[in-house]
Amino acid sequence: MALSTELEILNRVQRQLSGCFLQYVGEIWPWTSVGAAGAKLKASLDQCVARQRQSIALLTEYLALRQARVEFGSYSADFTDLHYVSLHFLLKHLISSQTLIVESLNRAVTTLPGGDESQELLIAVRQSEQENLAALKAAAA
Repeated sequence: MALSTELEILNRVQRQLSGCFLQYVGEIWPWTSVGAAGAKLKASLDQCVARQRQSIALLTEYLALRQARVEFGSYSADFTDLHYVSLHFLLKHLISSQTLIVESLNRAVTTLPGGDESQELLIAVRQSEQENLAALKAAAA
């Protein structure tokens, strides 16, 4: 597979992660109600956001070192309807969004050559996103 195609795949993942709902919720916390019992949920969510930011940073570094154009995603305008609600309410949307990300990463990993550095990076990102999904599901339980 040509290097440019691999970089395009990684850049697509980069856009998806940097513009995803989890990152958005991490940014809008001042407009989100935590509630009395929500401190633990907020802490768990903060860990997920931080873990995902690490994945974004890994992708950015990989792309930048190869002098590829690094494209960041933008948040969907649909997300703005979800201000001034509780984190517990947002949790089902977060799980749904994170499930789509993991499914997308599963597909992307199979499109890269086995044993390639870019595939190894994507596998690490997928593992991180699977951990985020598991943490969100545990928080909902």
